Amino acid sequence: VLVHSRLPTVTELLCLMASSLYQEQFDPEVYIGTCFSVSNPHKPGQKSVDPLRIWSLIKFHQFYSTLSSTTAQEKRLQILEFGGGPVIHPLISAAPYAETIVFSEYLGQNRDVVDSWRNRESTAVDFRSIIGTVVQSVEGRDEKEVEHRDQELRDKIISVVPCDIRQDPPVDASVRTGMYDVLSTHLCLVTACESVEMYAEALQKLSAYVRPGGYILATEALEQRFYNIGDVTFPCITLTKEIVKKSLIDAGFSEEICIHSLPLELEIFYGQKFVVFSARKCR
Repeated sequence: VLVHSRLPTVTELLCLMASSLYQEQFDPEVYIGTCFSVSNPHKPGQKSVDPLRIWSLIKFHQFYSTLSSTTAQEKRLQILEFGGGPVIHPLISAAPYAETIVFSEYLGQNRDVVDSWRNRESTAVDFRSIIGTVVQSVEGRDEKEVEHRDQELRDKIISVVPCDIRQDPPVDASVRTGMYDVLSTHLCLVTACESVEMYAEALQKLSAYVRPGGYILATEALEQRFYNIGDVTFPCITLTKEIVKKSLIDAGFSEEICIHSLPLELEIFYGQKFVVFSARKCR
């Protein structure tokens, strides 16, 4: 008896190709440099934080400070970071309001970067500069708070676990569904998904981790087909605001979606469109 195995679909083949590309070509050090190191026009020879990151950091701070003001003071947030990469900047403003943070990431080399930082290993990436930018420039606090926030965030990240949006469940089995106040995911799904349909399915999978009344906080690139990290080009799907909104609503989030678009001058400068959005889970 001949047994014919099912041939993979085009989407499945693209997923395998993209997975292989990330595993073989994604360099955490280059990515971190791309995120945070741009020439400072006022101080030749020195680097400063990318203006795009500054804009997103402000939006993250506004989200957590606003959420805190509408939540009982004794309430501390359970936060799940999905596809966090080798960076921790979306969580810097979350730390004062969090009870625990679970950090999930697909690539082992990226998880190693975050774990190395958490454990203060001698070869670890030093994130104090970006933490200082958030604490002092974005939040308006003094320099003494920088070291405190650095340690606070290390303490609040209780685990660094694998994730893969193509799997079900998409996060390590140790992570329970239905218990998180905030699902945080930034520039992940637009690159991890191979179609708009897969993007919608991904949001439905991740919605299961958010408790009723909890929130998603996310960053996405719109109307793009690829992005570059150093000399390597990575594919992404072409999203629009309408696709994002419909996918969120279908995943059980409120129709009252807060979307912040990159200011026009930055959009023109980068030649790209980015949005930071949040929505409350209603079912």
